[in-house]
Amino acid sequence: MHCDIVLPIHNSLTYVKPCLNALLTHTENVNYHVYLINDASDVVTSRYLVTQAAIFPQLSLYINPHNLGFVKSCNFGIIQGSAPYVLLLNSDVVVTPNWLARLIACADSNQRIASVNPLTNHAAQIDLPMLPGTNFYDMDTYLQQHPSCDYPDVVTGVGFCMLLQRAALEQVGLFDEIYGQGYCEESDLCMRLTTQGYRTVVADDVYVYHQGGASFSDNLAHYQHNRKIFDSRWKKVYWQQFQAYQKRNPLKPVKNLFALKQRFDPMPTLWTNYRELLQAWQQKSVFDLMLAPLRGLRRLLHAWTPVPDPIKIQAVTRPKRLRVTYLLNKFVIAGGVLSVVQLVNELILLGIEARIAALFVDPEIKNWRLYTEPLVFKNSEALIKNCPETDIVVATHWGTATWANKIVQQGLASTSCYYLQDYESWFFPEKNISERQAVEATYQLIQNRIVTSDWLKGLLSKNGYQSDKICIGMDLDLFYPREVERTSHLTILAMARPGTPWRGYDTLISALHQVKLAMPTVEIILFGDSQLFKQAIPFDYTDKGIVSQQNQLANLYSQVDIFVDASDYQGFGRPALEAMACGTACVLTNEGGVMEYARDGESCLLVPPKQPKACAEAILNILGNPSLQQQLLVQGLETVKQYDMQTEAKNTLDYFNNMMAISDISLAT
Repeated sequence: MHCDIVLPIHNSLTYVKPCLNALLTHTENVNYHVYLINDASDVVTSRYLVTQAAIFPQLSLYINPHNLGFVKSCNFGIIQGSAPYVLLLNSDVVVTPNWLARLIACADSNQRIASVNPLTNHAAQIDLPMLPGTNFYDMDTYLQQHPSCDYPDVVTGVGFCMLLQRAALEQVGLFDEIYGQGYCEESDLCMRLTTQGYRTVVADDVYVYHQGGASFSDNLAHYQHNRKIFDSRWKKVYWQQFQAYQKRNPLKPVKNLFALKQRFDPMPTLWTNYRELLQAWQQKSVFDLMLAPLRGLRRLLHAWTPVPDPIKIQAVTRPKRLRVTYLLNKFVIAGGVLSVVQLVNELILLGIEARIAALFVDPEIKNWRLYTEPLVFKNSEALIKNCPETDIVVATHWGTATWANKIVQQGLASTSCYYLQDYESWFFPEKNISERQAVEATYQLIQNRIVTSDWLKGLLSKNGYQSDKICIGMDLDLFYPREVERTSHLTILAMARPGTPWRGYDTLISALHQVKLAMPTVEIILFGDSQLFKQAIPFDYTDKGIVSQQNQLANLYSQVDIFVDASDYQGFGRPALEAMACGTACVLTNEGGVMEYARDGESCLLVPPKQPKACAEAILNILGNPSLQQQLLVQGLETVKQYDMQTEAKNTLDYFNNMMAISDISLAT
């Protein structure tokens, strides 16, 4: 079997690395060659591609002089090879073992098959959501064990991972470059194929992960423009085929393999509706204010969520692997939650059956990369009773520690672990003695404790509890200095969270006010709270709200001169490390977990908490001293090299394996 693989790449190194790693690891039993089309990526991504092409002989690198887009890049890549099959792959796909050989076996089964897609978690018409509590590797293995009798025909394939017969392409032509940067080009190609008597099918025994939505920041505008072109050519015949496809519903049998009972769950929908209303009110859009409730009512009709089924989860989960379940109260946009998601993803790539269980999932989480589908339970009682069997259950918040303890007592977990990212008793004022004592009482429920800093380790030790430190890792393929346009003004970015008392909001605003009075031309950007506009802030500023997309956050860090975190303390201080990774000088307070990496006068400037004058002086010191700013930038970039997420995951896996060493289960390595 011979196949050319065309992989267009424009930035997004955080997706490119796992994509290319999986491709090189899991493409067995096929004679293949990969054509990497560097579509004017940034320096960091380009440097990585050059390195990989020099190491692996099956990679050829081509560089576009400027950004040509997916369509032109694919066409260029296709004509570089001559294999009977060519596969187009998006850089945000992670493939599974022996994936390509199975796709080719599908194509070889019938000479009329010209286009083959695998199943995936994110693709129009052919998406198959992961069973809650499982990951994309589980889905692929299970589908191999339950093959269908035939490969289902679909109206049009999807370009995220599309195997094409070269002979058919020579007959109908390549992608039409009228579609520009992308969207609808693969549908247009498939219509040309099917109207010439070819088949476009799904290999329903193959499953891969697809992030989706990583190509464009204005997806809808691109799609609507290109859809008009597509409809002008194919609307009548397409709808005839699509209606027949819907009636036939050929993917129903495979979807039934993972079907679950549903329960009505309005909370995520109400959360989305609230955000839309808030945004419309902030923007003073009367039209959107009137339209938002109608959209919300329509969404409520579909506000159903799957009921977790531990028996099905056990059937789909790959056997003889370490199973780890992380417990979250609310799966929302927050730094601590991101740390859990990032760790779970990396553990899955290491071969662990890692999963997340929660009581609520913010719909915005769909913007995050997640290699597993979270389990969402109605309440804590349902979670404790129906938690799928696991080797290690991990509490991630003091409120989930009792859940973990009960899950072990019920025999649904072999042991438990406490993942502590902050000293949570301090979340309550000193006068709230009973609440603080309730938090501290949870430490004795779980004997295995992971903390993220020496500061946390010391506080627990004072209370008589031993713990092991594993520092948080960063996605250094996402957070790095971006090639973004800076403003002509000096710019300060600060995390402002008035609703969280220990985040030093009053100190921050007072300090920034002093800076603004001293340097009126300074531009100030605030982020971290959706209701910041309600605050009486005595200076002009730009409000970015809650930034859920990490790529947007990296760009934001990269375009400013200083990042400020005036918190009374931080359990670790992920935002400051993210800012350092993006080449931004930082002003931080000298209390808490930031001391793990923050060195005053070297990697940042440190000031005492609750001292706005000292904070303002530090900011002005950097703004007025370009050489100091450059020094902090350089040392900050050196500092973050010690904190990568792959190292964190490997250290965590070693810790888990040590926990289970006395067990007779087969451990992942």
